[in-house]
Amino acid sequence: MNSNFGKYDVPHTLQKLIDLESVLGDSEQFYHGLHFYLSFEQCRYFNTPSDVIVFGHIGIDGIHYGFLTDYGSVTDLEEAPIVCVSPMDFDRPTRIVAKNLREFLSVNLNDSELFYNQFASEEDYLVAKDRWEKEAANSPYQPSENEKLVQERVVNFLMENLQIAIIDYPYRYLQEIDLERQRSVSIQTQDGLGITTPLLQREKHIAFPVHKDTDPDLKLLQDYLSFAPVASRLALFRDIQLNYVLDKGQELYKIVIDAMIKMELIDEATRLSEGS
Repeated sequence: MNSNFGKYDVPHTLQKLIDLESVLGDSEQFYHGLHFYLSFEQCRYFNTPSDVIVFGHIGIDGIHYGFLTDYGSVTDLEEAPIVCVSPMDFDRPTRIVAKNLREFLSVNLNDSELFYNQFASEEDYLVAKDRWEKEAANSPYQPSENEKLVQERVVNFLMENLQIAIIDYPYRYLQEIDLERQRSVSIQTQDGLGITTPLLQREKHIAFPVHKDTDPDLKLLQDYLSFAPVASRLALFRDIQLNYVLDKGQELYKIVIDAMIKMELIDEATRLSEGS
């Protein structure tokens, strides 16, 4: 867990979830109640951002959840944005889905499908949700009495121990979260996540060309990572992870890791090393 969390402490809300899993007895009981498994080490993919601290996965398609630290600028994980990483979505694998873990849990209880599916409108989502509920009601598999009891215990635990707020319109909530993120971004990145580190006075962002079908010029890349504004370098790290599988034997991997270490992004370099 230490290499995943790096300089950060386990936040209060996550510790409560760890306690809940212990009370329930095993990970499957936890999953029945919360629709994801707690996991801290083994979920990273090549396109999991290096500034994401993983805390859970849903058990299919590699989809996992984590705290976005914005390259260590977040001071307390209790208030860190939550992202869903869908590694098979190569164009935009990472999306912010909640302001913090408490609000993530609120949406997750009844609308977790919003985290890893895309809908053109709120109406489309509600139609799909209604269809899923009807299919579930007509399915030969129905939750056992024990599973119903687990779900009730989980809801009671969250309400009593974390005072989870009710989010009445979850689709709109996710739309608002995305708009808020875009307003805070100083530089856009190819994955849509962006960089929140500001450009300093007189600094100008000039994007380094990165494309999955073209190998980067490594000499120009090294120069860029030595002299470009900090925000520009961070944006480049995001674009590189989106487009390339960084293998430890590649020169590109070494250039990125060395640049991160020079920028004192030790936790990010460690996660990238262990996840590649």
